[in-house]
Amino acid sequence: MNIIKTKNYEAMTDEAIKSFINILEQNKNKKRINVSVTGGKSPKLFYEKIISIINDLDYIEKLHFYNFDEVPLRNDLTTGITFKDLTELFFKHININKEQIHQLNVLNYKEHIAQLEKDGGLDLILLGIGTDGHFCGNMSGVTKFGDRTRLINNIDLENNISVPKLDLNLFADQFVTMGPRDIMAVRNIIMIANGKGKAEVIDQIINGPVIEEVPSTILTLHPFFTLILDEEANSIAKA
Repeated sequence: MNIIKTKNYEAMTDEAIKSFINILEQNKNKKRINVSVTGGKSPKLFYEKIISIINDLDYIEKLHFYNFDEVPLRNDLTTGITFKDLTELFFKHININKEQIHQLNVLNYKEHIAQLEKDGGLDLILLGIGTDGHFCGNMSGVTKFGDRTRLINNIDLENNISVPKLDLNLFADQFVTMGPRDIMAVRNIIMIANGKGKAEVIDQIINGPVIEEVPSTILTLHPFFTLILDEEANSIAKA
């Protein structure tokens, strides 16, 4: 595990961009570079800053982007929160063709993962972390380290305080996520964490045992896992 300690949110973002672009550069001679990115609050500045950098890459046509989970709308199972978020934050601002965006959803996940494997697997994934230690949709209480990409029932997360309560009149009963087994197969993993609200779970990841109750602890066993922290997120762990 490579831990990068930074002072604040902006410095964390800058280090994440540096690590992200460095991995792209290492892979630029490949015919195809497969990347999965996260939605949520933590990466908003990341996208604001990296869009112009991505657009200036002379190998941008090699980049292929994926979402790693999806919470679908009840009236349209082909899309949901994640893809809408990524589109607004990132996809619609970069100079790529629609064929370079590969959308995972609850209807296509088996075929999607099979095709991703045929296309060479993921070279890089950017992750955030939840207060329960979840990454992607791998929530505490429902995740097994051997899980592959699968459906999870929203009702099974009723007691998980880190998960926003969804209006099930608007959202479907299940969501899809890449599981720990598939994430651990990614060649390079970057995780960002900022704020005091993440301090306790970061301490568990860095100093605690590898346990399914804190799903992100499994990532510490990955040979190319980079964890980028601001001071507040590192305030208990003291990495």
